[in-house]
Amino acid sequence: MTFVNRMKTLVALAAMAAVTIAAAPAGAGLCIVPDNGNGTADLPPNCTEGYLSPDDVHMILDGLPPSPPTTIILDASHNEFILRSGGPGGNLGGEFEIFDSFLNINLQGTGLLAGLNHNMVLQAQTETHIGPRNPGDPVQSFPTEMFNLFGTHSDSLFQNFTIVAGSSQGLPSPGQTTLTQLPSGDFHVDSFFDVTYRIDFEGAPGSALDGMSGSTTATILMQAGEPFPEPSALLMLAATASAALVRRGRRARRN
Repeated sequence: MTFVNRMKTLVALAAMAAVTIAAAPAGAGLCIVPDNGNGTADLPPNCTEGYLSPDDVHMILDGLPPSPPTTIILDASHNEFILRSGGPGGNLGGEFEIFDSFLNINLQGTGLLAGLNHNMVLQAQTETHIGPRNPGDPVQSFPTEMFNLFGTHSDSLFQNFTIVAGSSQGLPSPGQTTLTQLPSGDFHVDSFFDVTYRIDFEGAPGSALDGMSGSTTATILMQAGEPFPEPSALLMLAATASAALVRRGRRARRN
C-alpha cells in the first residue's frame, strides 16, 4: 500500500470512528434524536433512557426514625414525554414546553427500613423553558429551566407520595442543553437540569411506613445523553487505527 493510499485509509478510519462514537446505541448512555425538519430537534428529547441521575440519588430523610439513622433512597428516571403544548415564550426568551411524563422509581430503605425494596411509576405534569437557539447551526447550545413538575401517587406503601420541582414551586432548577448535528442529520443530545425537588409522603396504614410522614427538599443533577466526544478522543481512535494499519503492513511485507 502506498503512503498516499495509507493516508486515505487512515482518514476514512478516523471518520468511521467519529461516526461510530456519535451513533452508539442509547444503551451506552448516548441520546440521538432526529431532525424535526427545521434544522433542530424537538424538545423535550425522547431519549431511550430519559433523564437519569447517574452520580446521585433522590432521598427521603424527614419523618423517618432518627436512630438508627434511617433513609429511603430513590433511584429515578424521568422519561416517556408526551408534548401537550409549546411555542415561543417562557422565562428564558426562547420557548416553553408543557408535557406529560413518567417517573419510574425504585425505593430502598436503610436503617430500620433495611430490606425495603419498592417500585412505583408516577405520571407527572411538567413544564420546561429554553433559551433562544439557532436552527440550522451544527451546534446549538442554550440554557434551560425546569419551570414546573408535579406528580402524586398512592399504593400499598404510601397513603400519599407527592413530588414537586421547578422555579414555579420556589424550587430553582436551571440547566443547559447542547444539540450537535451528526453526519446522518440526527442530533446528539447533551442535556441536564440541577433539579431542586420536594418529596412529601404519608405512609399507608399497615405498611412499613405506617404512622410516618415528612417532607424532604434537596437538589440533584438529572442528565439526558452525555457530552459529545472531545476531538482528542477521536484523534486517539485515529492513532490506534493508524498503528494497526502500520502493523498490518509490516506483517504483509514479512510474508
